Amino acid sequence: MQSIRKLLVLPGSCTSLGGTTVSILSLIKGFEQCGASEKLRVLVQSGTLMEDYLRQAGKGFCLQLIQAEDHLQFIKRAFRWISEQPKDWPLLMENSATRQTLAAIALATPSLRLSGRPVYYFFRDLTGSYNPLGNLARKFAFACLAPGAICNSQFTANQIQNSLVSKIKGVIHPSLDLQQFNHRSASVPPPTNLQSILRSGARVMLTPSRITQPGQVNDKNLRSLLPVLAHLKATGHHYHGVVIGQDSSPNRSQTRALLDQAKHLGIADRFTVLPPTFAIQDYYKYADVVITLSPREPFGRTVVEAIACGIPVVGSKTGGIGEILHNFAPEWTVDPSDSIAAATAIVRITADPNTPNILAQGRRWIETHCSIVDYGRRMMEITGLDSTCVSLVRCTVEVPGV
Repeated sequence: MQSIRKLLVLPGSCTSLGGTTVSILSLIKGFEQCGASEKLRVLVQSGTLMEDYLRQAGKGFCLQLIQAEDHLQFIKRAFRWISEQPKDWPLLMENSATRQTLAAIALATPSLRLSGRPVYYFFRDLTGSYNPLGNLARKFAFACLAPGAICNSQFTANQIQNSLVSKIKGVIHPSLDLQQFNHRSASVPPPTNLQSILRSGARVMLTPSRITQPGQVNDKNLRSLLPVLAHLKATGHHYHGVVIGQDSSPNRSQTRALLDQAKHLGIADRFTVLPPTFAIQDYYKYADVVITLSPREPFGRTVVEAIACGIPVVGSKTGGIGEILHNFAPEWTVDPSDSIAAATAIVRITADPNTPNILAQGRRWIETHCSIVDYGRRMMEITGLDSTCVSLVRCTVEVPGV
């Protein structure tokens, strides 16, 4: 009896709670809702945050656990396992090309090409480097691998086409679980580490984001948040900035730098950094505004999460953040380097009686463009798997103008 063709998913990281991890969960849910959960196999390093996250979500049924001591060993062993599977099973590499794994990908490329296995790569970031040698290594790896490229936004597609790949197979916005992220009133008490902030009477200015070193290709621009808070304080507005995210720097040096900057600006009592959480939706429900000022963010998942929860967003007018907001709230975008404009926008949006109408427009956009079912079936179409879902009329495989 012929086995069911499966999409093999190889994640770029199994140890951080970010867009890739959340998107893989959405992909699993999409396949499930399409009645195709048996057509998916996600390779995960055993004992990592990703395994825990997906198991807690009840998705352990589609995991292929790989025992490994570190991520590089995981990638090598994952490719070995993949080589043993039927050659017509497509491989989806989820943001897998990191500095640590490029060599392993290059070593696996000849056997992948010779096997004829369909290979796709989902670009969830710009996959670039400020190091010229790093960019050269990436160009070489992608030239040899020649994967079908899938992007999370038009911005990402425009950035990587010709520089890394010659042809884009499709642009698929990451999906959102609207059962998890919704605008209904909070049904649970505020998270413990928000309660003292809320009791102080401060409005919550929330920024879910990895805490990264400034100057990276996808710089989260977190240090721009502190001047925004300082300006709000100087103009008599009581906001408390809360950043939620993982800090992988040695001894959390990037977090300490943010806290030192807050102290220098006299707003140490109005700024808090919290660790990542599986229940980020509980924080959105108690936020007054989300601010995200990354100038080159590829998509901006936090934007759609916040809008779905009924929270307005002040975001960069550039990159994927601007691309999303310009669909329904261009007036909420600012120059990411202009702290006064960002602070002014926060105050204006909070007082604007039209804000609920804009949020309703934003939610309709999310329902149309970030559907979990549509995400699953579009991925099945692009990767060549048959879908038992309804018509694929909304699936655009080739991207006009890209």
